Amino acid sequence: MAGGTHARNPLWDNLPWDQRMGLSWYRALAEHDEPRAMYRLGRLYQTGEVVERDPARAAEWYRRAAKAGHARAQFRLGQLYQGGTLGAVDLAKAARWYDAAADQELPKATYNLGVLVERGIAGEADPARAAELYRKAAERGVAAGWMSLGLLHVRGAGVPQDRVTGLAMLLHAADTGVPGAAQAARRVAKTLSDEQRTAARREARTLGKDGV
Repeated sequence: MAGGTHARNPLWDNLPWDQRMGLSWYRALAEHDEPRAMYRLGRLYQTGEVVERDPARAAEWYRRAAKAGHARAQFRLGQLYQGGTLGAVDLAKAARWYDAAADQELPKATYNLGVLVERGIAGEADPARAAELYRKAAERGVAAGWMSLGLLHVRGAGVPQDRVTGLAMLLHAADTGVPGAAQAARRVAKTLSDEQRTAARREARTLGKDGV
């Protein structure tokens, strides 16, 4: 972690990113091992903003920031490996970087790690751990976590089978616009009684409130 090893430049706190001094400023600070500047350079090279798009250089800066403990850089690096942007898809490396970012409670990394854990990337499939990761991500605002967790409840994979709770989670995910959630909810609803569907709708209204 880069933490307290470098004196803090007051400009980091006093100016928003888009008002700081551009590419040369980021590069100068990055060369002095400032993780946030390394991350920002990575984003510029990944998106092609200000500089020509260069995924390899983006990965280089993300990697430096990630090794210094920058959670979002760890997450972005995981995405690059998962998407095959750097060549062949490498889900094992993606999982390692998502895991590092999830350890710092980055919700999207937690969710992506859950997907890979459920599928058995870099080890045996572990739906119970995936369920924990999905719930943690969902409770921190990643709505897709409710859908993935709901499907585990419907199947009884890694969690006790409970189709009412599963439907409730799918309904909640659908209400927040998660792609595919509404269709999945309709399929599950057809297997339940009117009473069970009513209970699921009631439970869905409690999800996402007060940390639930």
